[in-house]
Amino acid sequence: MRKMDCFRACRYSNRMVIAGTAVAVVSILLWGEGILPVLFGLLAVIGVAVTVAGFLIGSRFMVCPHCGGPLHNLPRLSTHIPSYCPSCGAKLEPPVRRSDEK
Repeated sequence: MRKMDCFRACRYSNRMVIAGTAVAVVSILLWGEGILPVLFGLLAVIGVAVTVAGFLIGSRFMVCPHCGGPLHNLPRLSTHIPSYCPSCGAKLEPPVRRSDEK
């Protein structure tokens, strides 16, 4: 298994937080309608779990590959990776994909 770089962690974290929040909000809104309250309660719990998992991935793996310093200010995660590390000042560039190599 490859080590997760900060750019991939940011992408996964953003997607998981957005998807989990959307599922939780929709399920909570539908829970009050009285239609299968157990199912919508379960969906709300799953949505919150996905949101928390996305937050944990972002807080754990959004670190500078050079110095290991965080690229975020907790409790708020960044939605993008800065061009330079705020801790050491190293330039941060996304890794080259194999499809981009020629």
